[in-house]
Amino acid sequence: MPLDHERIGFGQVVAKYGKDAYYFAIFGRAYPRSNAPTPNEAVRDEIAFLALSFDGKVHVGDWQIVGREPIADDMPLPAYKEAIGAPDRIFVVDYSGQMRRPATAREIDELRHRAVVAPVRLEKALRAKHGLENWTSAYDELRPDSRRTTKALFRVS
Repeated sequence: MPLDHERIGFGQVVAKYGKDAYYFAIFGRAYPRSNAPTPNEAVRDEIAFLALSFDGKVHVGDWQIVGREPIADDMPLPAYKEAIGAPDRIFVVDYSGQMRRPATAREIDELRHRAVVAPVRLEKALRAKHGLENWTSAYDELRPDSRRTTKALFRVS
């Protein structure tokens, strides 16, 4: 992921949703273009952003695929709230949309609805993290939340 003329960032496709949406984990470090890490090294970095998006930046070549690495076992794939049938019938749904259960009152208050963001928002968030753009509150929503994950709320391993 290009940041400026001298630095790049790394991300990883960590899950798929539906037919053509993907969860991208964007790692926090910026690297000199001339001294980029191996993909294996890059995916060991902390996850700065995790969001559901599309592959448009990959498809046109703005984000280059440099390798394939296993997804970390502790990847904080999110869980969401979702209304089904009526506005007052709220469920917790896993990142894939395959598992769901009724939400508690606390979960209704704390969980977000699933949202798909443009790939450019992920790129801009990483640029803002490194002082290349202004930070906006929209980027806060892209940070992973280890308390509101599929693993935590569905007790899956």
